Amino acid sequence: MAAAQCHRGPARRRRQADPGRARLRRHRPLGPALPVADHGDALGQGARPVGSGARIGAVTGERAPGAPGPGLASGGSGHESPSLYRMTPFEVAWGWVPGTTDAPRPSPGSEADPVRALEDVIRPALCRPPCVVQFSGGRDSSLVLAVALRLARREGLPEPVAYTKRFAGLEEAGEEQWQEQVIAHLGAGHWERVEVADELDLVGPTCGPSLERLGLLWPPMVHARHFEFARARGGSMLDGEGGDEVFGAGRLAVVSAVLTGQLRPGRVMVKHAAVALSPRPVRRSLARRLYAGHLRSPWLRPDAWRPLEAALAEDFAGEPLDRRRSLLRHVGLRLVSLFLRNAGALAAEHDVLDVKPLLDTRFVTALGAAGGRLGYAGRTSAMTSLFSDLLPPEVLRRSSKARFNRAAFNVHSRAFAASWDGGGVDETLVDPDELRRAWGQETPSSLSFALLQAAFVASRRPTREH
Repeated sequence: MAAAQCHRGPARRRRQADPGRARLRRHRPLGPALPVADHGDALGQGARPVGSGARIGAVTGERAPGAPGPGLASGGSGHESPSLYRMTPFEVAWGWVPGTTDAPRPSPGSEADPVRALEDVIRPALCRPPCVVQFSGGRDSSLVLAVALRLARREGLPEPVAYTKRFAGLEEAGEEQWQEQVIAHLGAGHWERVEVADELDLVGPTCGPSLERLGLLWPPMVHARHFEFARARGGSMLDGEGGDEVFGAGRLAVVSAVLTGQLRPGRVMVKHAAVALSPRPVRRSLARRLYAGHLRSPWLRPDAWRPLEAALAEDFAGEPLDRRRSLLRHVGLRLVSLFLRNAGALAAEHDVLDVKPLLDTRFVTALGAAGGRLGYAGRTSAMTSLFSDLLPPEVLRRSSKARFNRAAFNVHSRAFAASWDGGGVDETLVDPDELRRAWGQETPSSLSFALLQAAFVASRRPTREH
């Protein structure tokens, strides 16, 4: 029976997403989403140079010193891995990859049943054991684990392994109570907990060698994926990447909230709706003002900041009004598509099928169909409406979230930053003194992570040459 079920879904290797994520967080409908200094996953946008034109570089990226060329990277599983995307000098300075590619087309035949769509996406991973689910205890990874477990039990497939990283000494990364509650609720029989110290450091024992070999990849923390992929070698890996974005509020969320009784009509609602319905030039102008006031990248020189501000404002202004279209557009953001591409390439080195169910076009299409043109009023509204039979209400409604910046900017990063001589960064784009100050903060901005890795790679070059 298991074999027959496994052949229902094409077990092809799909390119999907993770990141040391300088995440695009969805704020209230009034304002644009801002890149924030919080490493949790790692996503992005677009396709054409903006601002300074050719200085920004082509979408294909550039070769990192000492790394394979822009074509295929050498794979460790006896075959060539998918091509890697390497960040351009501007993207390294920004710590971000703005812009959009062509949005994928709606998946044909997808029904307005997101749970069934998730099952169809997850099934090939279950058919390739060991199926390892990255499980943090957050809403998204809990949902993926719940769907995978129920599907495996129903169809007689091997149950997935819940794989949890725990960070000693990082209180902001602790989710043990939520993890225990979800595991008990699901009755999961295979739960591995791994204590992590410096293994995920931006320039530490996992990322450092990968950086020297492959160069500056988007997102910076994708190099840390080697740590997880090693556990799933020869099998598959699932995670909850992209949940914040696909379950978050669309442009018409405020209208949806009023119509469903979750928000009372009033002046604030009218103001939010006015912004949502404004023409593109107005939204672009509003976004530029908000980015100028709230995005903090003090190391960027004016010639680097201006094109970033323009690109981010254009990305915000370009979000479609129809939530069904905006969900598909999200998967086409360079932030997302390039992360999926690079994560897929690293997974191939370990002979792992890397599946990001919440970013799969089949699921996104079904989610859009279920929410309609207006979409859901917000993240909690979407999850409680669709998945109340899978997880406890308090899990679906939780608002707290773990933070992992300090796990990434750990002992190796701090030691390197403290001894940094100012080399390895483009001083026409970056002020080294401001960058040094940013790295000296208790919780450095994730938007500075790519620059740290660039400086690290440059510092290692003489060692490799002698």
